[in-house]
Amino acid sequence: MAQIGKATGPEAAAEVRVPVESMDIITRTPNATGPESKFEKVVILPNADDKDPANHAWADARFATDILSEHGLFFALLMPEELAKEERAEALGFYREFGEMHRQIAADQPPQRNEVKPFLGRIREKVMPFIEYKRRLGDAQRSGKLRSLVWPLFFDHTRHEAERWERRFNALAGGEVEFERKEVVTFWTNIMDEHARFVAHLLDPDEYALIEKAFKTAEVFRKLQSDGVAGAVAALSAQPGTVAGSLGQNPNADAVMSAAQTMLDFKTTAVRDIESARIKSIIEPRLADHVRREALKFVNELKRAV
Repeated sequence: MAQIGKATGPEAAAEVRVPVESMDIITRTPNATGPESKFEKVVILPNADDKDPANHAWADARFATDILSEHGLFFALLMPEELAKEERAEALGFYREFGEMHRQIAADQPPQRNEVKPFLGRIREKVMPFIEYKRRLGDAQRSGKLRSLVWPLFFDHTRHEAERWERRFNALAGGEVEFERKEVVTFWTNIMDEHARFVAHLLDPDEYALIEKAFKTAEVFRKLQSDGVAGAVAALSAQPGTVAGSLGQNPNADAVMSAAQTMLDFKTTAVRDIESARIKSIIEPRLADHVRREALKFVNELKRAV
């Protein structure tokens, strides 16, 4: 079993293990031997030739449980006990539960082929209550019954992610490994749009240039939800400078891939600047790395999509 060292994040340290040779280790710095900071989490995904449902099930379960655990953490950080004591305790419960699942998956081998469905089923059983929690609290925040510091859109955003993981696990349980391009583009362009708007509202108000860039980027991804020529033309018409700059950096990519890669590059630079306080914001470094990894997943899925 290959490994590239130990994770150094604030949570319990764990070795970064690659259970099979057909998986890629993806770090912020290409070909690095490990995380560059205590906030970076290494991503492990099947390589382009790997079509084994068991390997995909393991990699997606490893990725998803970590993301879902962090959702619980971020909710808790935005829920002072004075405002939402019970809801915060629930969020911390999800944080710990999915965190423990993630550590167990990361330390183990992929399931056997005949164990893929029950393996994913056990995770799905934990995802469904979290989806309901996000729906319930989103409605409560929207109606004023809950007065936390979590935007209603953030509850919705994370719920949509959890719902998609539930659909992905169902597909993998049936042996479906491939991604459909239309679904990938529709889902991830919406997520990237919302990420950009979240960033704009979490930056220090003095960060004029970055705030403007974030809003322009959000509009580009909204236009690109209509894949193909129409989406590219709409994005170029709305934000010609942003789109032209992205295409210039990625001349061999289509408009969506160009925007996705540019977003990943931007988030990778931003997380470093947030960690070092070169960017003024109220963005927690773990959140910055979280959204970087999701942009990475977008790029990876888009490359695999058919």
